[in-house]
Amino acid sequence: MADKKTQILKAAMRVVTAYGFKRTSMEDIAQEAGVSRPAIYQLFRNKDDVFLSCIDMVIEDAFAVAEVAIKGVTGTKAQVTAYLIAYMEFYHRLLVTGPHGRELLDLNSRLGAGETMDAQVRFVAEINRMMGCAKDAEKGQILTLAASGIKYQTPDTVTLTARLATLVDRFVD
Repeated sequence: MADKKTQILKAAMRVVTAYGFKRTSMEDIAQEAGVSRPAIYQLFRNKDDVFLSCIDMVIEDAFAVAEVAIKGVTGTKAQVTAYLIAYMEFYHRLLVTGPHGRELLDLNSRLGAGETMDAQVRFVAEINRMMGCAKDAEKGQILTLAASGIKYQTPDTVTLTARLATLVDRFVD
């Protein structure tokens, strides 16, 4: 059951990122996933429910990408830089440079605000852990808020990477 759910969610993300949420139907998702519409309705109430589950999957994917980025990286500044860049680039590609980023942001605000806030708390805690601070220390909060602003105000990933590296270089000991 979990494999079918994951298969449907991955298909939903492919379709939604290609065509946008409004233009995506449950039939589109079913076709992309290789299942019937009734099979989707056995697992999800409606399209909003599918998207809410996609939010959870995307959050976990972002954290996984960031974890992979710090494998073998030593030193606080280097780890924070690698983690921050990987995490922010993941969302930058989806929400800033993706063709339906604005729509996904609006939808996330409507359906996934709680999940997004929980992810932010988790992200701050991880950054603070790398810097040797308490999980809710202000230093990590300021760093992640600044990085989020940079993410949304930077047009391309090359500039994003440079700006985030500069932020960490000037803010982390």
